[in-house]
Amino acid sequence: MRSILESAGRASLAGLVLGLVILAVVGVATDMHAAGALAIRTAHVFAAMVWVGFIVFVNVVQLAALKAVSDAERPVIVRHIAGPSARVFTGAAHATLATGLILTLPIGNTVHHRPLLLAGILGGLVMWAIVQFILSPNVTRITGKVAASDTEKAAARASIVTWARINLILVVPVSVAMVIAAHAGL
Repeated sequence: MRSILESAGRASLAGLVLGLVILAVVGVATDMHAAGALAIRTAHVFAAMVWVGFIVFVNVVQLAALKAVSDAERPVIVRHIAGPSARVFTGAAHATLATGLILTLPIGNTVHHRPLLLAGILGGLVMWAIVQFILSPNVTRITGKVAASDTEKAAARASIVTWARINLILVVPVSVAMVIAAHAGL
């Protein structure tokens, strides 16, 4: 047990295995089609939880830490925290979008009859676009993956702060819309 708890990867794998056991039990208790649909929904919710968690972490912890440290200390946070956080954040955004699109397949062109779901989908797409087209390119500038002058890095940092805050504003109404749409059929 200690070896599992000493590694985030092994602990995550153990949690994944336990989750798969639950899905297998559901598959036996219902049918494999229902279990598959629940697996996709579970993956969507999990990816969204990770994405939302990182939105909060970036806004509440990471940006505050970057603001508080000196210019000499900033590269350490950028290299060891901001870069890896951005990779997980972006991966969670992509996974949320992909599983969300899969979840919309069965309802197809009737989605327009569910205005709250449609609002949540549109809000989620806006949030994903912010990650894909604004935050990710700016993170590559400040982490040095793309060459950028000091002026460009400063502009990238300012853009990241602005758009991270916009995502923070959007996360609550989008989450509320999605939860109500999923549970009330609206």
